[in-house]
Amino acid sequence: MSTPKPDRRETILNAVVELLATRGLEGVTHRAVDEAAGLPQGSSTYYFPKKAGLLSAAAQHLATVLEKDCDELQVGFAERAAKQGMDAAVSYVAEEVIAYAEDSRHLFLARMELTLAAARRDDLKGVGEQLTAAARRPIEFFLRLISEGKDDVAIDTCAGLVDGIALMHATGQGPKPTTDQIAAVVRSIL
Repeated sequence: MSTPKPDRRETILNAVVELLATRGLEGVTHRAVDEAAGLPQGSSTYYFPKKAGLLSAAAQHLATVLEKDCDELQVGFAERAAKQGMDAAVSYVAEEVIAYAEDSRHLFLARMELTLAAARRDDLKGVGEQLTAAARRPIEFFLRLISEGKDDVAIDTCAGLVDGIALMHATGQGPKPTTDQIAAVVRSIL
């Protein structure tokens, strides 16, 4: 069975995410998006006449991608916890965060570009918060699950540390995180 072909809108948004990761915000033009998507010139303009609309839609698309990955992590965590216990589940989370930081570097970079743009542009208001919430959702979920009623400050702090460690690696500013490093942050809430 073949995978369904993505529609043009999705193809355009995937191209925007890739351009954000490789060329940054300034590299995202309608012409560059059409070229990266392999579509005729004017295709992205048809769907998104203004760059702000293109970027907002790309942010929503990116948030959806990040949240989809979260759902898959939740299932894996629950299975590991049920079969092997909480320590194995925490190690699983650490391994997945590291794999995600390595394999999905382009998503981290696109997220950072959009988050920084949102901090400077009124027409992207709320985009940074939306993307941060989507990216942190899996970590916050696991921390709430294992925290046994700890307050939100501890959960926010741990989620921020894990997110920061992964982002430093994705941007080339830090070494590849280790399972022990991420697991230690997650276990700190226990």
